[in-house]
Amino acid sequence: MSASKTNQWALFGGAGFIGQHLAYSILNRMQEVQVCLFDIQNPAEISWKVPLEPFVDSGRLTVRRCDVREYASLSQHAAGFDVIVNLAAIHRVPGHAPQEYFATNVAGARNICRFAEDVHCQEIIFTSSISVYGIHDRPVDEATTVQPRTPYGQSKHQAEIIHQDWVRRTGGRLSIIRPGVVFGRGEEGNVARLVREMLKRKRAIHIKPDKPKAGIYVEELIDVLYWLRDQPLPKGDSQLVNGVSNDLLTFNAYGSALQDLLGWKRPPMSLPGSVLVALLSLMNPVAGLFPPGSRFHPQRLAKLVIANDVRPAALSRMAYPFAWPLERALADWLEKGLY
Repeated sequence: MSASKTNQWALFGGAGFIGQHLAYSILNRMQEVQVCLFDIQNPAEISWKVPLEPFVDSGRLTVRRCDVREYASLSQHAAGFDVIVNLAAIHRVPGHAPQEYFATNVAGARNICRFAEDVHCQEIIFTSSISVYGIHDRPVDEATTVQPRTPYGQSKHQAEIIHQDWVRRTGGRLSIIRPGVVFGRGEEGNVARLVREMLKRKRAIHIKPDKPKAGIYVEELIDVLYWLRDQPLPKGDSQLVNGVSNDLLTFNAYGSALQDLLGWKRPPMSLPGSVLVALLSLMNPVAGLFPPGSRFHPQRLAKLVIANDVRPAALSRMAYPFAWPLERALADWLEKGLY
């Protein structure tokens, strides 16, 4: 991508896992670009997942505290931005009351779009979620009617509509990416927990029956973002893609790839899905007794036995050059460090 294409990027929710990786990539790829991370976190308390401190010291990266739920918190930072990336979201499930997802994800989308108008920014990139598809028992893609079932998925769908209204109203440029489970250095979700557990045991963990789990390596997601920016798009139009690997990722695929990569000799440890389903039926009535962050929370365990078969049909149709198959992604992740 040409460095002259943009000079000022604003990343809302930029202090999170994806935002830090994106900022690091932008600042290394485009030498003339400056990046501003907007986040609710206190800048002094941010834990850097990638080495961004030199860019802070050089002045190319700034961090500003703001709350996307309150427009006044954004408007005080008004400046000329060429690209706005909306990563700001409450997304942990479980972890929040239903109204919290809407307060941040919907009101935040509305305020960020208003901010874009006020600073005359003509390009927004919005990371939505595959949760907008809801629960499904078949492969789905961008042509599938969305049926969000959770407050998180519903709030993300509403946020998509807000961004689409912005682009129609302003004649700007909009890219919406619906990522699957994003994994990589500094990620602290289910994939990282699974990988750490297998590395500790030096043994793959498999579940039977295996379930599709749409996901994407963080470096692939960033490549998708850059690639979409280079695609021709009429003024006032938008493009929407599923940000998932073209590999059919499954629960067992991570273990098999690690086994091949690290040469483990012990056979995979098998975990019957039927046992998990039975366990969940007993745990669900008392789910409220589990802390939201518990690794054994029923809603978190349920993800192991629910299929999530989302396909990147739009990217495939557009001939996007997928570059991070699972084994290469895991090798890169391990080389950089899990944390």
